[in-house]
Amino acid sequence: MKFFGVVAGLALAALGCSAMAQGLGPDFYAGTHQAVEVEPGRHLNLVCLGQGAPTVILESGMGGDSLAWRKVQAGMAAFTRTCAYDRAGYGLSDAARRPSDADNIAADLALLLDKAPIQGPVVLVGHSLGGLYATHFASLHRERVAGLVLMDPAHPGDGRAFGSLWDQGRKRTIESLADSEVCLKAAREADLTASHNPADCLEDPPGFDPAVHDEVNRRWGKAKYIEANISEIRSMLTDDNGDSLDSAQAGPRQRDFGALPMVVLVSDPTKPPSPPPTWDEYRTIKHRLNRELAARSTQGRFQPVPASGHMIQYDAPQVVVDAVRSVVEAARKAPPKP
Repeated sequence: MKFFGVVAGLALAALGCSAMAQGLGPDFYAGTHQAVEVEPGRHLNLVCLGQGAPTVILESGMGGDSLAWRKVQAGMAAFTRTCAYDRAGYGLSDAARRPSDADNIAADLALLLDKAPIQGPVVLVGHSLGGLYATHFASLHRERVAGLVLMDPAHPGDGRAFGSLWDQGRKRTIESLADSEVCLKAAREADLTASHNPADCLEDPPGFDPAVHDEVNRRWGKAKYIEANISEIRSMLTDDNGDSLDSAQAGPRQRDFGALPMVVLVSDPTKPPSPPPTWDEYRTIKHRLNRELAARSTQGRFQPVPASGHMIQYDAPQVVVDAVRSVVEAARKAPPKP
């Protein structure tokens, strides 16, 4: 195992209160913090701050990595140890050696917890597709999970639930995969840059977080990232029947979580991304699925986040920090498991 960067406890003190209010800068995530060797010759980048138990593990959405948590990680680290990580192929982790699907990502997370090592059950915080990965891991390893916070999580069988609404996005995704293959071919020749950017592979103009624009492009321009992203998209992309590889893996293994502390945060933008009645139908289905998910725990709580888009950790960072705090505090009060 290799260690780089700052020691978590000292780093948080040095960052000061301003980091908690404004978020961590891209420079904080630009270098490897802890390169955890999960398999011989293969490392995952782990970025931890703070002290205390249970440890919070941050699971990003599709295409995301540790950088996605810069607005909330310091706030969580004020009350417990909080670790973001880069899945295989993403960020500063080594390239993936197997498909980026629900089973393999859950297996990698188990290896990361073992090899880091991270003691005791953890609180998993999952965004979007990372929410599906978090619930899948909890279904497989219930004894290793002390709580769940899910933000606009994906669900096994989303394609069937949303029907024709899902099909619209699916068609666009299939079309974009062809561009991704062009990008991958170019990136294998050399890292993508502003002057070497076929098919608009990089983020331009800056997206939802201009402060990290350059760092995002540095990460997205590498072949290992594009390979992992294509694999992840294919694993979650439904077929004509609404089925996907992730659904086949995670769906049959869903389980109730007993009294596990759990919060499901759901974006609820003031201005809908699509006009009614499509938006009303989509919102109704999304709320139903997430209420059902929260009901898998007797301590589960469904919480809409008004005026928030899909990137809840950017639009409403304090709501996310408060939800994680409530789950951490509940986990601390829970009786020890036999």
